[in-house]
Amino acid sequence: MKLKVNYRAGRFTPVVRVGLAQPRDARLQRLRESVENEFAQLRAARGQLVKLALNEAEALALQTAYPHLVFPALAQEKVSAVALWHQRQAAVQHGDHALAFAA
Repeated sequence: MKLKVNYRAGRFTPVVRVGLAQPRDARLQRLRESVENEFAQLRAARGQLVKLALNEAEALALQTAYPHLVFPALAQEKVSAVALWHQRQAAVQHGDHALAFAA
C-alpha cells in the first residue's frame, strides 16, 4: 500500500490498488464446468448466452455468504431460461407458432 499526499486536506491518504481480474475459486470453477457440461448441446448452439447466464449467476452468488451453495441453483435457473428461450426461438423460426406462444 502506498501513501499519497492529499494537498487539500494536508494529510496522507492510503492508495489501494485492486486487481481487475481476480482468479476464480477452484471449487466455483468446477461447479461452473459441471453446469456447462450438463447443457453442452445448448452451449454448442447458444454459447455466448450460456456464458453470460453463468457469469450473471456467478456474480450474484459471490454477493452471498455461501456462493458455493447458491451458485448451482442460480446457474441451473439462468441456463434453463436460456434453453427455454432457445426452444421458443426455434419454434418461431420453424413456423410452429402455436408452440411458440404456448409458453
